[in-house]
Amino acid sequence: MVELGFAWHHSKQPKHARADFEDMLARNCNSVLIAASEDDIEYWYPNLVEIIEEAKNVGLRVWLNFWAFGGVFGGEPPSMFLHQNHSNRQITAESKMSVPAACINRKEFRDYFLTRVREVVSQTKTDGVFIDEPHFYPVFDMSEFTCTCDVCQTKYQEQMGASMPTEYNQSVRAFREQTMHDFLVDICKTVKQARTSAETCVCVIPQTMESLGTPDWDRIASIREVDVFSTDPYFSVFGQERSWALDVAKRTITTAMKYRKRSQLWLQMFRLPSGQEKAVASLVPEYVKLGADSIFGWCYLANKGTTIASDEPELLWDLVTQEYKKLRK
Repeated sequence: MVELGFAWHHSKQPKHARADFEDMLARNCNSVLIAASEDDIEYWYPNLVEIIEEAKNVGLRVWLNFWAFGGVFGGEPPSMFLHQNHSNRQITAESKMSVPAACINRKEFRDYFLTRVREVVSQTKTDGVFIDEPHFYPVFDMSEFTCTCDVCQTKYQEQMGASMPTEYNQSVRAFREQTMHDFLVDICKTVKQARTSAETCVCVIPQTMESLGTPDWDRIASIREVDVFSTDPYFSVFGQERSWALDVAKRTITTAMKYRKRSQLWLQMFRLPSGQEKAVASLVPEYVKLGADSIFGWCYLANKGTTIASDEPELLWDLVTQEYKKLRK
C-alpha cells in the first residue's frame, strides 16, 4: 500500500492536533510528517510528545522533521542556535561573510542537533526521522562557496593534504560532498542508535545545484542507514514544466530501487499559482503508476493562512485529497 500523507505544523495543542489528524485519516492518509522547529522542541516539547501520541492513537504513522534546524535543512522557521552561536555560522570564500546557516563540521552544532535527534527519537513514539533538504548555504556564484571557517580549513587540510583553495574547484567539491555525506551518515546512525525500529528518510532538492552540496544522489541513497530516498519536484517553484516533475520522479524511484530503498515524492501545495491545481493533484495517480512507495504534500490545508499559501488553497486541498481517496482499496 502506498504511504499517503501531508506535512503538518499547525497547532501546539494536542486536542487541536488530533482533530487535524482525524481529518487526514478521513481523507485516506495513513501517515503524517510533523515539522518541529527548534522553538517547538525547546519550548513546546511536552506538547510535542503528546501531539505525536495523538497522531499514533488515531492510526497514523509519524515522521518527524527537525524543521530548518541551524538553517541547513529546508523550512522557514528561524534558528535559535544561529541566534545564540554567531561564531558557528558558515563562512563564504570570497567575502568571508558569515551566513545564516550553521557549519555542519563544527562540533557545537553537531552536538546540539544530534543530541536533540537522539532525545526525541528515544523519548517519543515517532516512527522515523525525515531529513529535509540538507544543504550548504545557497549562493548565486560559486566564488562565495561555503564553508571556509577555520574548522573546515583544518579538516580540508587533513583530508586533502593541502590548504583549502580560495577558488571553487573539483577538490573543494569533493570535500563538500564528503562533508555532507558524513553528516548524513551521523544523523542516520544517531536515529538508529536511539531506537532500532526508527527509520530514516533523506529528501534531497531535485536541482543539481553544486552550491547545495548534494548533487550525487547515488552516494546518498546508498548510505546503509537510509531507509527512504526522497525528493520534492516542485515544478512551479523551480520554474519547470509539469513533465519535469515526472522525469525527476522516475529518476528518484530508479535510484531508490537501485539501492533497495523505498521512494518518496512530494507535491507542491504552497505558493502554487492559480490554475495549476489540477496539474499538481493529477501527479498523485501518475506517481503511483510509476511505482512511488510514498507520496506527501507540503502541507496540510495547502498552507492556508500562511504567507506561503497557494493562490487557491481550498481548491488545491480538495483536489489532492480527492486523488488520495481514489486510492482506497
